[in-house]
This record gives sequence, C-alpha cells and structure tokens, in this order.
Amino acid sequence: MTNIRPYRETDKYNVQRICLQTVNDDVQFEGLNRENASFFLTVYCNYYIEKEPQNCFVTVDGNDEAVGYIICAENVKKYRKAFMNEYFPKLEKKRRLMVFGEVLAYYFFASRYPAHMHIDILKEYRGGGTGTKMLEILTEHLKNKGISGVQLCVSEANTRGIKFYERFGFNTLMKFSVGRAMGYKIK
Repeated sequence: MTNIRPYRETDKYNVQRICLQTVNDDVQFEGLNRENASFFLTVYCNYYIEKEPQNCFVTVDGNDEAVGYIICAENVKKYRKAFMNEYFPKLEKKRRLMVFGEVLAYYFFASRYPAHMHIDILKEYRGGGTGTKMLEILTEHLKNKGISGVQLCVSEANTRGIKFYERFGFNTLMKFSVGRAMGYKIK
C-alpha cells in the first residue's frame, strides 16, 4: 500500500536513489558511474528538492519510505536563473549543450506553461493509478497557487510515459531529436 504526501528533507536520499534507479528507463547512457550519477542528480533532481521542496511530493510505502516522486519548479523563469547560476556550472562542459537545450525549451513555453515537473516511480510501484494521483495532487497544488499550466520534457524512447501524459491531458508542444516537450493547462 502506498500513500502520497509532501516531500520532507528526510526523503532526499530516497528521492535521489529513485532518480538514479529510473534514469535507465527513459534514456540510453553509457552506465551509471559517479560522473553520470552526478549529472542526472544535478539536472533532474537536486534543484527541485533543494530550492522548491514545497512543490515536491512523494509516494511512500508502508514504512513511509519514498518509492516515487513528483517534483516541480513553479516558475520557469525563476528556475532558469537559479539553475543556470548555481547548477549548470557544476556540469561537465561536454554535457552543457544538451541541458541548455532542455532549459531553453522550458523557457520557450513559460508564458503558457509557467511551471515544469519531473515524475519518477520505481517499477514495482507503477500502475494502479499512483502516477495519476501524483499528477492530480501537483496540479491541484499549482492551481491553488494561481499557476495556469505545467510542462515537462520526455524522451521519445519513453513511449509508456508519453501515453500516460497524453491520457492525463498533456499535449505535445514541440518534438526534438530525442524527445518532446509536453504541456498541460490547469483548469
């Protein structure tokens, strides 16, 4: 049995572990060594739980340990400034162009979809509506803050994820070589 609750600082290790365990579900990479782990945590996890923990939620098991998360930056313009100043310089130069493109994609759609998010759930906890429930909680949270839309980027290899987002109501905003930007208008 799982439950969804707001993120706590004590969830940091498990959220980072989930990020690294699920990264291979979506992308092809050369193995999860220290360098790759640092890259994925810097790009897809740490900003959100360090700078905007109030916009993060976790799915927990019966022992109250995180087995999934949905993390969000409520303002892409604010995110871009902080990420580019504090997190981007930590990345190896050879990987910066790829990340810059994703950050630019968020910025391009920020007027219609001011927030952006990431969601990951360990395989054994997928299905049964957990992801949908996390999206419902996040979009209600954003709606209560007066935020009109949320966006994300997803790998084209993640066909299951794309179908999941489309069923929830996300639309494709733009396709690029390895993925697509998708947006959801909060009602």
